[in-house]
Amino acid sequence: MEHTISPADGIDSNHADELSSSQSSTNLAFKYIRGEVVGKGSYASVYLGLVTKTGEMIAVKQIDLQSTSSFSATRDYFVEVFRKETKLRAKLNHNNIVQYLGYEENPQSLSIFLEYVPGGSIRNLLDKSGAFQEDITKSFTSQILSGLEYLHAWEVIHQNLTADNILVEMSGVCKISGFGKSSHVDDMNNIGAVTDVRGALRWMAPEMVRAEEVGVFNVMVDIWGVGCVVLEMWSGELPWGDENEISVQLKLYNHGKPPIPANLTLDPIAEQFRIKCFEISPMDRPTAAQLKGHQYLQLPPNWIFSKLTHDDNAN
Repeated sequence: MEHTISPADGIDSNHADELSSSQSSTNLAFKYIRGEVVGKGSYASVYLGLVTKTGEMIAVKQIDLQSTSSFSATRDYFVEVFRKETKLRAKLNHNNIVQYLGYEENPQSLSIFLEYVPGGSIRNLLDKSGAFQEDITKSFTSQILSGLEYLHAWEVIHQNLTADNILVEMSGVCKISGFGKSSHVDDMNNIGAVTDVRGALRWMAPEMVRAEEVGVFNVMVDIWGVGCVVLEMWSGELPWGDENEISVQLKLYNHGKPPIPANLTLDPIAEQFRIKCFEISPMDRPTAAQLKGHQYLQLPPNWIFSKLTHDDNAN
């Protein structure tokens, strides 16, 4: 199924006249002032940007071409990955996914313009507050699953779902980001996708580690990632705790699962949710839509997010 969406879809009327009219619709540029670094990835930095006319804050994900490796093959690889991410982001428009606004390409840099999410990542918040109160974990998890349901309908495997890649607005709205390692699958009825790019090891599903030179897997790797992020929110700790990466890789290769941290006790419903995320066979894991309906994620009637709170008795 083919979809055609303008890269500028989702830009409101205040943004429209901030786009450079000299650029084509596939190369949109904001007139903006670049501020401080707010994040760094494997191949790009994220800056805070100020739209000069409206005073609105945006995020600018940028590769500095002048500071990348002088080896043309390395530079070309970074450019290819960045363009792939730009093309993928331009198709997405969902409340639980960081909104794409446009991009700019020039001899000095490549830039993707994104909505700015001021609350920081789930990982940032966990580092500050510790494990979340259980209803907040449930709310965030449901929103992550809504975003994944949309991505998977668009035949996109996020492939690097971590607490660092889930951003949170002050209102409690979660947004998936970090699409640098994502893949598009032409036919979700096929057995899987083939890719040579993998996510962070501690959040990887076993089938990603067990693949030989390239990964052969499908959207169910993202469900495993959900399980890892939920473990983080329950305990405040990284998946696999203090284990080193060689040990983690060996255990995943042998179909191991992230252990329950010593500080965590799960009730039966929460444990059932965890088990479903960490089914070893991808075919046995529920889809994002199915998992979103799990009993564990039910919130009290009329529950409203107020603020992040630490809960010593969570789960």
